[in-house]
Amino acid sequence: MSLPKTHARVGIGALALLTLLVSACAQSIGPADAIESYLKALLSGDENKVFATSCPEWEEQAAVDFNAFTGVSGTFDGLECSTSGTTGDATLVTCQGTLVLNYNGEERERSLEGTTYLAQKTDGEWKMCGYR
Repeated sequence: MSLPKTHARVGIGALALLTLLVSACAQSIGPADAIESYLKALLSGDENKVFATSCPEWEEQAAVDFNAFTGVSGTFDGLECSTSGTTGDATLVTCQGTLVLNYNGEERERSLEGTTYLAQKTDGEWKMCGYR
């Protein structure tokens, strides 16, 4: 038994719409995710990703941040960022966890608490735009 052509077209159309919705949700990241991506890119030495996750106005400082991590290896212990409010056009993001750095065999830990990051939507994507 075969379905009438109209039912088959409706089914294919519904499947295509569902696929588009799922892929759109999978690609959409929020402000906290953008900050985590920026921090991970700094630590991994991924210069392209550091700039891709930065607002144009932040790129000069992003270069400074990136250079500060040159020659340093490390990991994040318990990195978890979340939104904590807004100010002007920016969404405030705070992170918890510890940055464990290794420089010339010396290990140092730095708490991620106490820094508030600023995320803004630029060209439809959330980006790192500063911290305080």
